Amino acid sequence: MPKREPNREPSHDGSGEVREELRAHGLRYSRPRAVIVEYFSERDRHVSAEDLYLELQRRGQHLSLSTVYLNLNVLAGAGVVREFRGAEGQKLYDSNVSPHYHVVCKDSGQVIDVPAPTVDGVPLGRFLKRTIEASTGWEVDEPQIHLQGRAPASSKQGKDEMDADGGSRFDGGS
Repeated sequence: MPKREPNREPSHDGSGEVREELRAHGLRYSRPRAVIVEYFSERDRHVSAEDLYLELQRRGQHLSLSTVYLNLNVLAGAGVVREFRGAEGQKLYDSNVSPHYHVVCKDSGQVIDVPAPTVDGVPLGRFLKRTIEASTGWEVDEPQIHLQGRAPASSKQGKDEMDADGGSRFDGGS
């Protein structure tokens, strides 16, 4: 892996798109925002502010933790990244802003993306928003649907542990 120059200017290919999005929200495209956007542009990922801060430090990008928090909140508000809650309620950020949901494992914290189901060709969240607005006259924010469960490996491990100790680990074991 090539060594990165510390604090080099980011080379995010989609920066023009991000610049426009930020400008539409009255925001400027600063070096800290560019560094964060470049990180998210590498691949789809789910990351906390603390983990992002540590990774940027490892890469030689010396941003303070408060700068990372501030800019993640700004980028989420502008729709450049998406904010959601992890297994323990912590804020996580996602570079994939297309309509989809997160399923969070209650045991391991693993997060997977699942496509948003559609109703009449419209993503579920938008369908709910439009339907509620039409029936109530309210202006409704895009619904946040939080899905939790157990990943297959966690479910199997839990079942194996329950079988090994006679079911006493879980209430009611099934």
